Amino acid sequence: MTDHFYKDFDEVMRLQKEFMNAAAEKYSGLQEQVTRNTSSTKYGTQNLYLGYFCPSLVMEKTVGGFKKGKLYNEIPKTKNGSYVVYDMDSEGKLLRIQDINKYGTIVETYIIRENNTAFSVKFSNKKLALYDGATTRTLYENEKLKRFDIIDSGSMWSEIYTYSTENNNKVECKRYYYVPHLAGSQHSIPIGEKGSPAQLWIIDIELDSRDKVIKLEQYEFTGGKKVLLN
Repeated sequence: MTDHFYKDFDEVMRLQKEFMNAAAEKYSGLQEQVTRNTSSTKYGTQNLYLGYFCPSLVMEKTVGGFKKGKLYNEIPKTKNGSYVVYDMDSEGKLLRIQDINKYGTIVETYIIRENNTAFSVKFSNKKLALYDGATTRTLYENEKLKRFDIIDSGSMWSEIYTYSTENNNKVECKRYYYVPHLAGSQHSIPIGEKGSPAQLWIIDIELDSRDKVIKLEQYEFTGGKKVLLN
């Protein structure tokens, strides 16, 4: 069972690397597609993990300092002079994020959709960016969030969601952090054990009638047990 998990993570990272290599050659086409399909433009202050459009149900409540921010009709005033541009299609789906700093430098995040999966890739000066959080993968099933991955060259955050069949407002999120070549780790060691290349948190979520998170409890999986975190 342990080996199955690690192989799955490795395969996701391998496929994402192939996807990024292919996307690196498509900048002009991606730019033209956004220009052709943009129906509305909004502004914000956050681009990390897709900013306002971050699909995660738990990120804003469990990652210190991360906020999705708000959507503005005009460029917001910020202390450092930077702001974010969100380009959307006629259905309100995100096409591109432009992160613009006070010097006019632009980092662009393009969204590429294939069936029920949405990928994001970043470009700086029209070249593929490879730094932390530069690529994400979002999977949907029956129009509900099934999985959200943040993939870097040497690590991956992965949120996997399971919805209760008895109560639509109850959701479990298993949040993994995987470093395949973590020094001193072994792939024969189960997740959550000392020496494992992966960590696991289990988050119990309660949603309201609008699918907004109103309550969550976070546990760390260690020593084969769920340990409630404060």
